[in-house]
Amino acid sequence: MDYRKLSIIDLKVVIFEQEFSKFPYLNDFLGNPYTYLKARYYMYSSVLLVYVLLRTSITPNMVTLAYIASGLVGGVLLSIPNFFCNVAAVVIFFNRGILDWSDGHLARLKYEPTLTGHILDVYGASVNSIGLVVGLGFFAMHQTGYTFLIYAIAIAPFLHGAKYTSFGLGVILMNLNELVNNKQTDFIDSIECEIEKEVPSLAQAYKYPRIVVYFSNIFDDNARSVDFILMTVLLDYYFNYKLTFFIFLIIVLKMLIKFILSIVIGVRSKWAESIIDNIAINNARKKNE
Repeated sequence: MDYRKLSIIDLKVVIFEQEFSKFPYLNDFLGNPYTYLKARYYMYSSVLLVYVLLRTSITPNMVTLAYIASGLVGGVLLSIPNFFCNVAAVVIFFNRGILDWSDGHLARLKYEPTLTGHILDVYGASVNSIGLVVGLGFFAMHQTGYTFLIYAIAIAPFLHGAKYTSFGLGVILMNLNELVNNKQTDFIDSIECEIEKEVPSLAQAYKYPRIVVYFSNIFDDNARSVDFILMTVLLDYYFNYKLTFFIFLIIVLKMLIKFILSIVIGVRSKWAESIIDNIAINNARKKNE
C-alpha cells in the first residue's frame, strides 16, 4: 500500500477496519455506548492526525513520546491551583488518547511496528497513569485544604512503579539466557526433568483474589474511568463536593493493596521460578520437535 496515494477517505476506511478487526466490540453501541462514542472520537481524530503526519518526517516514536509528555504536562497543570491550568490539564488528559491511537497506525502505514515502539507505548500509559494520580492528589489537596494528602501523593508513584513483579521481570530479562540455559543453577536443576512436570502458567502462578480484581477495576486507566475523574475535577472546582478527595483515596488504597499483594503472592507462589520453568520447558520441547 502506497500511503502517499491515500486520500483522507481511504485512510479512514483503513484505520476503521484495523480497529474493528482488533476490537469488534467498538461496533456494539447497545453493549458499550460510551466506548462506542469515545472510540469514534479517537478514530476520527487519529484519521486527521495520521493524514497530516504521513506527509511529514515525524516518526511513530515521536508521537509516542508526545503521548508520554502529555501525562507529565497534564499532571503538572492539574497540580497547579489555577482554573486555566486545571482546565488545560482536563483537555490534555481527555485528548491524549488520540496520540496513543495514532502512533500505531502511522507505524503500520509508513514504517514498521517495532518492539521499541510497543515498549514506549506501554511505558507511556504508565507515565500517564502516574501523572493523573499525582495531579489529582494535588488538586484534591488544594480544594480541600487537607495538607496530609501530600504524604499519599509522595508514595503514589512508588506504589505504582516499584511493584515486585515489575522488578522481577527486569531481573529475569537481564539474566534470561543464564537462567534458562545453565542447568546447574538453583532455578532449573534439569530441563529434561521439568518436561515431565506440569508447571503452572504465569497467570496461574500469579493470581489476585477475585475481590481484588473487582476492586482494581474501580477508577482504572480505561477512558471511561479517566473521563469520570476529569468530570469530578470540573465539578469540584465549581461546587467543591470533595469528590476528587475520595476518588484519590480510593485510587491510593487500591495501589497499596496491589503493591502488598504483588510481594506476598509473588513470593509465596514462586512466580519468578514458574516463568523460567515455562520458558525452559517450551525451549526443550521445540528442540525435541
